[in-house]
Amino acid sequence: MSSADLLAAFALGLFSAPHCATMCGSVAGALLLAARPQQLIASTANHSVRQPGINAMPAVADAAIYGSAKILGYMALGALLGAGGYLMGSTHRNALAMLNGAAALLLVLLGLYVAGWWRGISRLEQYAYRIWQPLMRKLQGLSLTRTRNKWLAGFAWGLLPCGMVYSALGLAVASGSTLQGMALMLAFGMGTLPFVLISGSVMQTLLPLLRQGWLRQSCGMAMMVLGLVKLSTLG
Repeated sequence: MSSADLLAAFALGLFSAPHCATMCGSVAGALLLAARPQQLIASTANHSVRQPGINAMPAVADAAIYGSAKILGYMALGALLGAGGYLMGSTHRNALAMLNGAAALLLVLLGLYVAGWWRGISRLEQYAYRIWQPLMRKLQGLSLTRTRNKWLAGFAWGLLPCGMVYSALGLAVASGSTLQGMALMLAFGMGTLPFVLISGSVMQTLLPLLRQGWLRQSCGMAMMVLGLVKLSTLG
């Protein structure tokens, strides 16, 4: 694994913001409000506040817990898929080269998806959501005012089906190593962390920007460039 692979994983997480704002923004906001429901009540009762909000500092602390736990979920998946890549590489000749090629193509397809030029990955996300629905129903019963439950919810958030995560996992399995798979998913998770930390009331201000067509297309094209560069390095 090269530093370029880590940089690509981090950039993938960073460029995922427009997609995450649409797919995960409501999840992030709901988790933060569930963690501090008394703030929602107080802000609603205060007539000087137009929208229900979240106090900044406690919200950042909660978001840091959710974000850290989500990264741990990513790393667990990375370790699992990296080990799977190792097994395939040790039993089939040229398996890792093929996996790297598939991961690069997946990055290109994801770029098309984020830019809004192709919606194929959304079908995979919808199918995966059906599989994870039982877990999500169980999480709804958690009291998120408790720190332990915040960690559990954040970890589960990292396991939610997402085209971005699938693409990063493609890099992890292609690494052919448990440790490298974990490192790649750590880099990806760190790239997504800024989005998590600004979730909640701040996200309401940024949503119009993140949903701008030009920004989505720019991020999508950047992902396609990452995929094409990775393809060009395969020989």
